[in-house]
Amino acid sequence: MKTYKTNSNGGWIVPSHSEIPAGTVIPDYSEIGCGCKLGNYCNLGYGCKLDIGCRLGYGANLGSDCTLGTSCTLGSDCTLGSDCTLGTDCTLGDGCTLGPRCTLADGCHLGDGCHLGGRCHLGDVCIWEGVAVLRFLTLANVDGTGRQILIIQHPNGVLVRAGCFRGTPEDFAARAKEEGKDLYASVIPAVVAAMLATPT
Repeated sequence: MKTYKTNSNGGWIVPSHSEIPAGTVIPDYSEIGCGCKLGNYCNLGYGCKLDIGCRLGYGANLGSDCTLGTSCTLGSDCTLGSDCTLGTDCTLGDGCTLGPRCTLADGCHLGDGCHLGGRCHLGDVCIWEGVAVLRFLTLANVDGTGRQILIIQHPNGVLVRAGCFRGTPEDFAARAKEEGKDLYASVIPAVVAAMLATPT
């Protein structure tokens, strides 16, 4: 790894065999490994580290303090929040978004247009919303309002996330009933029951 420094003329000192095109922004305290190739109009946040042989597509945007392991590839228009860490040989397709503090273990691959919220961990165990995910599904527009409901099966049960609510399906149904949202109170338990009845 090499830390970018400026020469006597104020230009960046670029590691050998790296390609940094016009329009790409690299702030102070960035570390770029040899053989990296950045696409046009990439933007690296303060303190980012790219190991040897990384590839960033057109318009890739990394938040501050992101770290990419050896030979990582980000497609065009990918966005990483601050403090994200990608292991060796990770690949993100075009238009992927990772929220802040996401971690991808070695060899993770995400297809085009994948979106992960903050603090997700992908590897041998996927951690999301603070639980180890066995499987999940998202419901949208159950009552015509466009509201999304995330249902996650984990080793100790099922977690429901809907807006500010985060809890068990039973608690969700009870709250929905209290608020007069009978459709939610009946649909979500039925979906959870179907999920649990299907082998993983």
